[in-house]
This record gives sequence, C-alpha cells and structure tokens, in this order.
Amino acid sequence: MLKRMIAVGLAVMLLCGAALAETLAADTVLLTVADKSYTAMDVDSMAYMLYTQGYAEAYPDYDTAVENLIQEAVLEDYLEKNGYLDFSEEEAAAFRNEAQVTWDGYLDNYVQYYLTEDTDEAKAELRQQAEQFYISQGATLEAVVDNLRFKAAVEKMETALLDGYAPTEEEISQVFETYGAQYKAQYENNVSLYEFYTQYYGYESWYVPEGYRAVLHILLDVDDDLLGAYTDAQAALEEAESDENVDEAAVAAAREAAQATFDAVIASRQEVIDEIYDRLDKGESFQDLIAEYGTDPGMKDAQYLAEGYKVHAESMIYDTAFTAGAFQERMQKPGDVSDPVVGSFGIHILYYLADVPGGLIMTDSIHDEIAQTLVSQKLNSAYAETYEAWKDTLEINRDDALIAQMKAEAEAQMAEAEQAQETAETAPSVENEQNNGQTQENNP
Repeated sequence: MLKRMIAVGLAVMLLCGAALAETLAADTVLLTVADKSYTAMDVDSMAYMLYTQGYAEAYPDYDTAVENLIQEAVLEDYLEKNGYLDFSEEEAAAFRNEAQVTWDGYLDNYVQYYLTEDTDEAKAELRQQAEQFYISQGATLEAVVDNLRFKAAVEKMETALLDGYAPTEEEISQVFETYGAQYKAQYENNVSLYEFYTQYYGYESWYVPEGYRAVLHILLDVDDDLLGAYTDAQAALEEAESDENVDEAAVAAAREAAQATFDAVIASRQEVIDEIYDRLDKGESFQDLIAEYGTDPGMKDAQYLAEGYKVHAESMIYDTAFTAGAFQERMQKPGDVSDPVVGSFGIHILYYLADVPGGLIMTDSIHDEIAQTLVSQKLNSAYAETYEAWKDTLEINRDDALIAQMKAEAEAQMAEAEQAQETAETAPSVENEQNNGQTQENNP
C-alpha cells in the first residue's frame, strides 16, 4: 500500500480523466479528510492515473481513487505533524536546484519534439508553449519542488519506521533456501523450460541445471549458395531419416549428399581454417583470433567474450550444429578447441572456455535482492500497523451517493462514446453508397 501510494504521489501530473460526468460539476466536493477537500475532478484524475500506472484494473474505478486520496491525505498529515516535511535552508535550495534541472528537461524535451525551424525565435516560442501546456496540465516548477520534498520526507519516515532494521544472514539464507527449492524443482530436469524463461523472457533463476559449459567461437562467413545447399541437404537427410517407412537407400543417398555439401562449405574456407588452427597450435590466444577472424556480433560484446555462451547438451536456444560442436568428442576439458562445424550462419570453430557451476548459487545480486525484499516487507508491515492509528486521528467524510452517481454517469458516457465509435466504423461512407448506386445502374 505504501509503495503504491508513494509511486502515484510522485508521478508527474500530466494525465487527466476523460469520463467525468457532465451533470456533476468538476468542483463538486466528494471527499474531505480533516481540513482538506477533494473534488470530482480530483477523484477522476486520480482514477485515470491509477489505471494508466497499472494500480487499477479498470477506468473509472472511483472507489480505489477515493481510497488512494485518503491514504495520501493521511500520510501527508502524518509527515507534517511529525516534522518530516521540515527541511533546512540548504536542503530547500537543493530541492529547488534539482527541480529546476528537471523542469528545464521537460521544456527542452517539448521543444525538441515539436521544433521544425532551428532558430532562437522558434525555440523561445516553443519553450513558452511548453510552459503553458505543462501548467495547464497541473505540472509546474513548484509541483516538482513539492514532489522532491515529499519524497525526501517519506525517506526520513521510512528510516524511522525501520528503526535500524537490517536483515540477518540467517534470514537471507532462509529465503534463499525456501525459494531456491522452488526454482530447483522447476528446472532441475527441464533445460528447455529453464532456457525458455531465462533466455526468451529474461527471468532470473537462482538455480542453474547441471551440465552447462561456457564456450567461445569463431564464426566464418560462407557463400550463401554453398550454405543454402548444405542446409537444404541437411533438411532432406532429416526428412529421409524421419520417414514413417524408412528407405535405407534413400537415407544413404541423402547422407552422402549432405556430406558432399558439408565438404564443399569447409573447402571454401579451408585456407583460413588451417591458418586459425596453425596459429592456435603456436600458442596464440583464441580471443585474439576471434577479433581478427570472427563475424559473430555477440563475440564483440565484452561480457560474452569474457564469460562465453552458456551451452547445455540439451540446449534449445542455439543452432543444433553449434550445440553439437560444443559437446563433440574433441571438447573434453576447458581449453579444448572443436573441429569445424557448419551451421545456419556459417562455419563455427568453438573453444571450451569453462564449466558453468550448476545448482543453487547465491550470487551477490541475489543476496542484495533478498535483503532489499526483506527490508521492503518490514517497511510495509510497519506502515500497515501504524496507518490505521494515523487514520483514526482524522475526520474523514466521503459522499458515497455522489461517488456512485459519478461512476454510473461516467460509465454510461463511455459506453455511449464506444457505441458511437462502433457505428462510425461500420457505417458505409457517402462515397461508397454513390459507387454502389453507380454499379447497380450499370449492371444489366
């Protein structure tokens, strides 16, 4: 609750609702918290912001908006009464300086977006337009200053609520073991699922299946026609081998054709291949040869060059030829170099860089993530325990009848607009009607 409310409270107020009921004045007071009043426009704007920020499932959700405004008012009252909003002159000056930089950034972005004539006059005019636009949307320099003060006040309050709490190593280890067991159960015997979530979706896993190794490679480009002939021959071989009624003669012929195209691809770059192996035999660094011969953009990345590609014998994310090359007979230990293999992108010469540790591994980033989560949980728990006590000290009045009326009218208004849009999209145009008429007249 605390994090959600703070996030919304610190958002730049450039959003406004579109469903405010016509029969309910925008300045109609729907809610009061102590001496602070909130109007229909306030509620509608908050509802729209909650929806666009992902904190409400639908718009307009005025009940959630009202509750969020109450939480905001209660927090602001608590911050003020407990001195968290009091800052020194130096701190106030720092807020204003930071706010000015932020505000200038808003204006500069507006100018750059709409600028069509690169002159001082055009820039000055657009800057003035930007100020007017942002101010019309409720975003001002003072609002940015207030947001910075509010954020700093909340940070002071959080420090007090935490009361010096820091997670112990025992707490962190317990969380790691509990959730780590879930990762292990999910991925231990399912490399494809592990790669699907960690590679395609970028999810982090605390568990790494056993059997991964890190490999580097030199990718050599190959003539497109030669490579296409090879991939076609490989596809034909796979089809012959998977036929329901396998024809051994056809398989043998397909295998011979595939080998011939493989040999042709290798022969096309044989001189370079021999040169690479000769230089490796003389002790030159594989990494240096990647820079000189390789064409894979991934091997230009410093992290991949240092850590290699993580490959498992059951990997699903690489070309099957690349995976097979990483585990061929010559690749027995770190430092080994593969025979050349041909894949969809060209010729690969692979280098066995290292074994990748498997199992549950507590990295520094995982340790920090768990610690931060425990701190957040402690903070939210402390806030929840004290929020109701703060709320009970304030007089809160909400006009549920008017809120319900506004919601009903807004929903009806939006439904009417959607119906009008559907009608406009399905209605035939005048031009189409005229064309239809002409067609009918010309038909015998």
